[in-house]
Amino acid sequence: MVDVAVLVREFLLVQPSVTAILGTNRDGSIYAADDLPEHFDPKLGAAIQLSRAGGISPAEIPQMVNGRLQLRIWADQEKYQLVSDVYGAVRDSLHGTTNAALDEGFLLSALEVTGPQEMTDPETGWVSINAFYLVMARPA
Repeated sequence: MVDVAVLVREFLLVQPSVTAILGTNRDGSIYAADDLPEHFDPKLGAAIQLSRAGGISPAEIPQMVNGRLQLRIWADQEKYQLVSDVYGAVRDSLHGTTNAALDEGFLLSALEVTGPQEMTDPETGWVSINAFYLVMARPA
């Protein structure tokens, strides 16, 4: 089975328009996990968090995954324009992508299904944008 969060992370790490505006946090500032890692520091720039949020595989093709992916962009306090810029670069690169061959598998399609929702974390004051994508993928 292919993990759509890991696959999309791999795809985004080779998109210069995305990586050029991310921070200098470890792991390329893109994380395929439900929580940000302990070492994330918003003062080092924005980061992208990817996590699986459901989906279903077709019964006829069990190796294919139709996954729902939650995408969240994080940045430091008051960095509203930065999260918007990162989100725009991600959307421009990812939405409508088809048939991308990657080491982790094939990204057959990626479509934004819930557009950006802006929020501020009440405890840290970090700003974020949240969106959902429908990702169809299969193993390599």
